[in-house]
Amino acid sequence: MEQHPIPQAITTYKFKLVGDMTLKQFLELAAGVVSAWVLFNSPANFLLKWTLGPFLAFFGFSLAFLPIEDRPLDQWIINFVKAVYSPTQFIYRPEVKKLDIFETIKKPLAAGPILIKQNQGRLRDYLESLPATSTSVFDQAEAKYLEHISNLFSALGNKIRPQTTTPSPTRPLKTSLKGVRVRTLSHPQMCLLPRATVYQAPAEAKVAAMPVIQKPITKPLTANAVKTTKPIDKIQTANAVKPQPITPPPLKPKTQTTNPIFATGVILPQRPERPNLIAGITLDQAGKIVTGVILEIRDNQGFPVRALKSNKLGQFFIATALPDGIYEISAEHQDHKFAIIRLEAKNEIIPPLKIQAVA
Repeated sequence: MEQHPIPQAITTYKFKLVGDMTLKQFLELAAGVVSAWVLFNSPANFLLKWTLGPFLAFFGFSLAFLPIEDRPLDQWIINFVKAVYSPTQFIYRPEVKKLDIFETIKKPLAAGPILIKQNQGRLRDYLESLPATSTSVFDQAEAKYLEHISNLFSALGNKIRPQTTTPSPTRPLKTSLKGVRVRTLSHPQMCLLPRATVYQAPAEAKVAAMPVIQKPITKPLTANAVKTTKPIDKIQTANAVKPQPITPPPLKPKTQTTNPIFATGVILPQRPERPNLIAGITLDQAGKIVTGVILEIRDNQGFPVRALKSNKLGQFFIATALPDGIYEISAEHQDHKFAIIRLEAKNEIIPPLKIQAVA
């Protein structure tokens, strides 16, 4: 596998002049050496030359080749000056700024020309330019029918006003009562009175006449009449309907209950290993396996406790144990009939049951 080159920082790339020396390092070193050489050649004091000259040369060398904690010396000096003159205490002054979502922005709608009249004129011109279509017989019949209906409505609007006759004013009667002023009316006046509802009295309920029962006239019985009444009584008693005995409805035959038969020679994949667990196999009359038999386990009061179905091998089993008591196991199948098995759980391991069809 070909080894990839080591990635380098392209943004901070420094041009190297001689070996590993960059242009910046060369300028820093040259500045220190040149300043020391100028100081030595100047007519300065001897002590100043030999103290400040070597210091300038060493300072230029340290700027170029002596970094401190992977940082050049010039960066340390710049950071020191910034730290000295930069403020050391900051005060936080919160400014309440309203969120943009709570500001309502109103945009003025650009007023454009209203082209409603112009559009209506264009529509009218377009409709007039369409060719006239010939009306069919159905359209003509419909137009006549609508015209007939409109004429009926117009006829209902012209109501006939009844002719009103003004009654002649009646002259007031002269009365002999004193203190009563009589005034004559030149024109008839209308007196408005509140409407009164006239109640009609309910019709009186007529009492139905009770029918008069006339007493039968009793005649003395003769000897012949007494003799003729006796055979009539005998005939009536002979023709009387005799009460028939009521037969109760036949009782439904109860399903046969049997004691449990245990299948000792049958090997089940899950044999009961805990007490009160029921498992077994379903067979027909010939002893063959019957699949899909629905089994229901009921307690002593007749309430269903478990319901299960035999698998493809005719086997069935329950996973949770039953409480102690007497149970009845009923099996149902569309092709076979089974007897009800009465079983008692005594907190003991129950062997596998063999449920065989009766019919």
